[in-house]
Amino acid sequence: MLTTFVAGAGALLCVVLVRAARRADSGVRVRRLAAREQRNLPVRVRAPLERALLRADVRLDPEAAFVLWAAGSLAVAVFASSFAPGMALPAGLAALVAGPVGLALARGRRERRFAAALPGVLEQAAAELRGGGTVAGAVERLGVGEGPVADDLRRVHARTRLGLGLSDALGGWPVEHDTPEVGAVAGALAVAATIGGRAADAIDGLASSLRHRLDAAADAHALSAQARLSAVVVGAAPVGYLAFSAMVDPASVTLLVDSGVGRVCLVLGLALEVLAALWIRRIVRSEA
Repeated sequence: MLTTFVAGAGALLCVVLVRAARRADSGVRVRRLAAREQRNLPVRVRAPLERALLRADVRLDPEAAFVLWAAGSLAVAVFASSFAPGMALPAGLAALVAGPVGLALARGRRERRFAAALPGVLEQAAAELRGGGTVAGAVERLGVGEGPVADDLRRVHARTRLGLGLSDALGGWPVEHDTPEVGAVAGALAVAATIGGRAADAIDGLASSLRHRLDAAADAHALSAQARLSAVVVGAAPVGYLAFSAMVDPASVTLLVDSGVGRVCLVLGLALEVLAALWIRRIVRSEA
């Protein structure tokens, strides 16, 4: 009898402890999720950073990008301090500035990749029409795939499933992009949705025209490659010389960052460097 009571009490105690452990584990998970949510960036910082990452076609969450940016800047500062302690602060600040500047310079990368993928989308839509399909079917099939345009086509297809007409759904597509080619593509697909297979040749012609335009832009970009390389070399030469001096003669760099006159020269030099980089970039763009 005593043995039965002890066994039953032990089993009941085990069940109670297991349930308590599960509740404790759930509580720990909830606290972790709450702590993770608290570590999110403020909305005023997260929203513009998310837009900048999207325009630069950087597939990172704003929080992950912020951590990577901060860790990289700290690593650069630590690395610079190993050569000259006085270079830690300027190097860290330069790395901090390099992140936003890099995103600003790459802000058109997503639109360029998007424009380059549009001719292929038109050709696949034309092939769908020649095979007896419809524009709606082509939009649905292309939205399932991968690529820069797939997300947009999925949204267009979702609007049609909510009851919006295909022409109206395509009409809202150009608003989402700054690329002028999107308006032509959306208009061609909207017209083809009413005409059918007879519009396949016109769609192919538009795809060919877009390809020729992209090829002309690529040729202009290639012709300006020498000027852009010269701009990079001229702009990076002073910074490279400063880094080389820090490795070869740390005392000279220490004098530059420890004295008042040296700090003034350093700030003026970096300001002129940024001004020259912007000026050369504008010249290169006008020539391109």
